[in-house]
Amino acid sequence: MDTFERLVQTMMQMPLAERINTLRAERAKCICMDCPTFTECAKNLDQGFFCFTGMSIICISHEVRCLCPTCPVPPETGLLHTVFYCTRGDEKARRYDQFLAGEMR
Repeated sequence: MDTFERLVQTMMQMPLAERINTLRAERAKCICMDCPTFTECAKNLDQGFFCFTGMSIICISHEVRCLCPTCPVPPETGLLHTVFYCTRGDEKARRYDQFLAGEMR
């Protein structure tokens, strides 16, 4: 079990309020809003923290340049995917897709 899987498993055991506080603490480190791919629409809808919340279906339709590799959240939380969470999906969804494709065991 890797760091991300342990984090998710630990969070699943937390009471909801504690889980929310944990995610808020991680979101505070988020740099999505500084990314060239981030849009005014995403800002207005308070989107961000895409590595945990998933891609922006409404506001971000094309990739410009990605700051995910410089963000502190992925290495601290054990994320394997390190680019364009805003257009390609969050860590959990991407791992699931890889699992279904037979790329992860």
